[in-house]
Amino acid sequence: MPERDPFSELMTELSDGKRWALARADGWDEFIEQLSRLLPDLPLRRRQALIMLLFALTEKLLEPEDLTAWLADHDATTDEGLDQFLTWLRGFRAPPS
Repeated sequence: MPERDPFSELMTELSDGKRWALARADGWDEFIEQLSRLLPDLPLRRRQALIMLLFALTEKLLEPEDLTAWLADHDATTDEGLDQFLTWLRGFRAPPS
């Protein structure tokens, strides 16, 4: 049985637009608790990626469907894939005013 990867599981959950909308509406407290338990156990760069992703989703800089499309073509579970993911997320930063 493959080892559970909470990082990948959360990325999959966030890429599902319906589940993301539900988490933001009715399940926010549960989602925050899940995230609070997960973050301390993740390596620094994975924590960074999730925080950047959550910010981009919350601020509607990207949509869950964008994440779904990106994940279909990339593997963010490898070091190289994580580098690519962080680079991709940085592209969604709003330009300084």
